[in-house]
Amino acid sequence: MKYGIIGHLCLDVIHLPDGSEVQSYGGIFFSLASLANIVDRGDLIYPVFGVGEVDYDKFIERLKAYRNVVVDGIFKFPGLTNRVHLFYQDRKERTECSVHIAKPIGFDKIRYLMDVGVDGIFINMISGFDVELGTLKKLRGNYSCYIHFDVHSMTLGVDEKNIRYRVRLRDWREWFENVDTVQMNEFESKSIGEPGWSDDELAEEVLKLGVKAMVITRANLGATVYYFDNGLKRADLKAYDVEVVDPTGCGDVFGSAFFYKFSKTKNPIASTDFANFVAGLNATIPGSTQIDKLKELVKR
Repeated sequence: MKYGIIGHLCLDVIHLPDGSEVQSYGGIFFSLASLANIVDRGDLIYPVFGVGEVDYDKFIERLKAYRNVVVDGIFKFPGLTNRVHLFYQDRKERTECSVHIAKPIGFDKIRYLMDVGVDGIFINMISGFDVELGTLKKLRGNYSCYIHFDVHSMTLGVDEKNIRYRVRLRDWREWFENVDTVQMNEFESKSIGEPGWSDDELAEEVLKLGVKAMVITRANLGATVYYFDNGLKRADLKAYDVEVVDPTGCGDVFGSAFFYKFSKTKNPIASTDFANFVAGLNATIPGSTQIDKLKELVKR
């Protein structure tokens, strides 16, 4: 199969609760690298995103480790790649400071995925500004394939100091009616729909839009998946028991694993369980520096 990935690249500086610091590629790199390590032999991955010109050559060199990644859709832009400082208070919540957020990825870049004939596209809203609504509508209107969508930072604003803060996602219905499966974490879900809605109420409204599965990730508590099967169904799946080193990127890895498994099985429960498993393994790895360990860890 051919897989497309869209989202902004970041260079992460991770400040852990114990005072230690890890620097590594972040953002869409977690999704891209994890997918490259878990797909079947013969599957190909076509990423579409930009890299700041000062970082471009080194990043492309890093991707040479993956024979299943085609880099033709990765483009260079003037200036710096988004720098993100992540300050963790605990395993669940963090303060994020984003500098040099890239411009939205235009349809002129994304249409490359149509040209190569991908079977599925994972759109991960890393910065929250990765793709504009009009671009998503144009993609859906001109190309029919499976689309997995991670809300990610769409429920975060940016203040004058580049600190991210929680905001409500007002036009969620228009976004979700143009995708097939949707992912969010437990904090993002509270900024979607009407204030005070339960997760069950939100899921019912989301699935009415034609979404086949809605997943809410809950860190060390696992994940909840909603789907229709003779009525609204809910499945709560426990997280795998691992020794957490760094939770950064676990949502991005979860998304890739869910996207991959659902593209093969169309089974929301099996896909969520597999995503829990792979995301848990990612939590045992510091930053993205050793993410290629996933290939062997998943096989165990």
